[in-house]
Amino acid sequence: MLKMSQAQIKQGSIRNWVLFYTVSLLVFLNFWASVTTTPLYILELGGREFHSGLQGTLFFLGAVIFRIYLGPLSDRSGRKIPLLIGAFVFGSTPILLYAAQSVWTVVFIRIYQSIGLAAYFASGPAFVGDVAPFHKMGTYMGLYRLMSASGLLLGPFIAISLINRYDYNTWFLWSFGIGILGFLLMLLIQGPKPKAPEKMKFFHKAKEVLKDQKLREIYLGIAIFSFASGIIFTFAPVYLDQIATLENSGIFFTIYSFAGIVASIVVGKLLDHKSPLLIILFLGLSYGIGLILLTAVGFLSEIMILAAILLGVGYAGAVLGLTTRLIKTVSEESRAIAISIQENTIDVFIASGSFVFSGMIPLLGYELSFILIGILITGTMILRYRKGKTDGNRF
Repeated sequence: MLKMSQAQIKQGSIRNWVLFYTVSLLVFLNFWASVTTTPLYILELGGREFHSGLQGTLFFLGAVIFRIYLGPLSDRSGRKIPLLIGAFVFGSTPILLYAAQSVWTVVFIRIYQSIGLAAYFASGPAFVGDVAPFHKMGTYMGLYRLMSASGLLLGPFIAISLINRYDYNTWFLWSFGIGILGFLLMLLIQGPKPKAPEKMKFFHKAKEVLKDQKLREIYLGIAIFSFASGIIFTFAPVYLDQIATLENSGIFFTIYSFAGIVASIVVGKLLDHKSPLLIILFLGLSYGIGLILLTAVGFLSEIMILAAILLGVGYAGAVLGLTTRLIKTVSEESRAIAISIQENTIDVFIASGSFVFSGMIPLLGYELSFILIGILITGTMILRYRKGKTDGNRF
């Protein structure tokens, strides 16, 4: 393997970036496919909806726990080790699922897979933050988010197509090949050597990070969008299937994914030249309006397209803006810890959104519940904008 000087790595060779984004796409393909197909596979093995929900809960909870160790490891030992761990886990999980013969085996395999979620999803953005030129951080982070959006679009489609045409085992073998290719390519990637940070435990470093008011505001924004995202991914398919005979949920998420891809490219460029905060507030308004418009699909089905675009652009663009702002604000020595907090925030609030909304539906119904969450998000964005104007802050 060729050695690269620190200066060459910092400038970011084309080869290194192509390898990194390719590996990220392969990891995201397997991640999003597993999120979609594992609940169905559990039902195929004779499990119930309880088991399908349990595996998802343990998957995200496991990632929260494993990041307590893997976040500091990334800051201490460099980004490549956790990235390798993540790529290996996502690559090896499919062959374990291929051999699984029981529901509980699959549940335990998902806990193992959560190591990959904890390792790769925290270290990936940190790697971009270390290597990308500071003045082009939005563009490079946008390309990383583009890989995630592309994985969401392609992963479930490829998996479901192979399962419908052949069977689950065929998909697991293909997924294994995709994952191992990603791991082998990751071995070729070079990353900058870490600075020797002060040795601190996770919670102590996290406390230091959270003392920064700007970072707390970023985490609050991430929590808001993650809360709403948990609602969309869990309940939009159920709601859309109830109000129309078309396969609305499939169409909805296809448009949602395409909109996210476009947002990742366009917003990434804008973040390098315009105010990140103003862009995030505008996208937050878009997301809130999209939630409200979702309630009108029963009256005019074409509105679903507009709602999917606003939600897809709003979420992908806002999270990209918040992540870019986070990386630019935090010190390099604490970057992986800061991103670990971000990923934990995402996981916890996605689960919280799903839980809270499930309690709102029996009391208020789908339409009023969507409207209230939409008003909450748009109102928060407007209040933050007015606060900035009142305080004389420059956006």
